[in-house]
Amino acid sequence: MIKYQLAKLTELDKLKAFLFQHGINPWNHLPLDGVDSEFALIAAGKASALVASVQEQTIGLAIFYHPRALPENYLEFSHAQSTVYIAEVVVHKDYNSRGIGSSLLSQVIQRAPDLGAKMLLLDRHTENVASAGMMRKAGFKELSTFIDLDRRVVGNRSTTVLGVDLS
Repeated sequence: MIKYQLAKLTELDKLKAFLFQHGINPWNHLPLDGVDSEFALIAAGKASALVASVQEQTIGLAIFYHPRALPENYLEFSHAQSTVYIAEVVVHKDYNSRGIGSSLLSQVIQRAPDLGAKMLLLDRHTENVASAGMMRKAGFKELSTFIDLDRRVVGNRSTTVLGVDLS
């Protein structure tokens, strides 16, 4: 049985290692300084890490920013609503294609109103078919697609921003 719970601060180093072990692929942009910043937000209580586990083994991770920490470049998509930004969703390589990513997204959607959120945003490489399916399954709708040369180094080098409106 899969258990979903918020990470404890004592787990952050282990979760950062999990993110790098299972999250690096041609579609993801995981610079060390960016990941360090995400984990600093978690430690400061401005973001959360949701962990999927089986018998104490981490099999999935979602990192989401609380509304007051919404990155500036996502403000235009929030329509001035209180918005949660989902920065990472990573599933253990041995557990891919089992719906864990979609379940992590659904769990974040369920928790977002407790943070005062009226909307959730996330993004993906436009050509990342696996992420597209996971996000669609969780109810996210495409909002915008743009060339993103700073973050994308493969394929068409584009980012698609997606959202879920909770209001």
